Amino acid sequence: MDMPTNHKHSVAKKYYGLIIGISMLALAGVAVMPWLGEVGLANPKTANISGLWLNFLGEFHFLFLHLPIGATVLVLSMEVIGLIFRGKYKPDTALALGFAASSSVIAAICGYFLYLTGEYEGPLVEEHKRDGILFTVMVILTFLVKYSYDLKLIPWFKPIYIICLIATGAILISAGHHGGEMTHGSPMRSLPSKVIEKREARGSKEVISDVIIYTHIVHPILDNKCISCHGPDKAKGGLRMDSIEAMFEGGDEEECLVPGNLEASFMITSIMLPIDDDCHMPPENKKQITDDELKILKWWIDIGAPKDVKLSDVDVPEAIDTLIATLLSSGRGK
Repeated sequence: MDMPTNHKHSVAKKYYGLIIGISMLALAGVAVMPWLGEVGLANPKTANISGLWLNFLGEFHFLFLHLPIGATVLVLSMEVIGLIFRGKYKPDTALALGFAASSSVIAAICGYFLYLTGEYEGPLVEEHKRDGILFTVMVILTFLVKYSYDLKLIPWFKPIYIICLIATGAILISAGHHGGEMTHGSPMRSLPSKVIEKREARGSKEVISDVIIYTHIVHPILDNKCISCHGPDKAKGGLRMDSIEAMFEGGDEEECLVPGNLEASFMITSIMLPIDDDCHMPPENKKQITDDELKILKWWIDIGAPKDVKLSDVDVPEAIDTLIATLLSSGRGK
């Protein structure tokens, strides 16, 4: 049996002060969160026991982040349906907004713990963090406005609720877009026009008469398998691999590239780890470096990891020469 409307109204009104208090505490906590803790505090390689717990809890960000997204989309859909039916359907969205607000707080906290590991750096990460916190603040405010309006405590909150809900939806789109770019890359690269452009460029590519080892062979391998996580937008572990200078500089903990020394070059040792190892690169869910590509990278480091040296200027073993020819002919080189 459904609870009578008047009874539900009285129960909601009874706990109004408590809910307002909890919501304001959550707002304040989320707002000051970016100033709490230092990046690296939860780094699993160096953290103390409390930092390791933060690292553990941070992994749950990917689980909880979908809950406020779904609840917010549900609320937006209900309001749109109500608008279509011109008042004949009056959606009760307060409960869904309350769920969106509470789950968003959990997702934001877990996400910030993940940020404190230092494994995610770069402008894209900072934008995602900003949008995630703004979304959490806005969805809490939207819930409070809706809750107050439903209790008829502040009748003129209706237009403010609509404005807050639209703003929350807009921030959600921005946060989701940046999060998607961090995980899967920009969706714009799959536009039919861009795909066709790449096909045509590959088909009309001029034969390179004198190949530069790094530019035409090594960098394309890294660009295809590594730079999405270790580039200008996202520098996981503080490591960038979009230039040879950045690789020489290394990451927060490891030396990425040591010319002539495979054992000291993390870009090689991480590839050779078991695929289920946390330090294996690329991650298990990403495109992996092939055996042939690994052999080419090893050979390049063995000869000193040159930047501007041409292929014709060095003695290339027959096996490596064959691998390079296959790579270039397949269009995976430049």
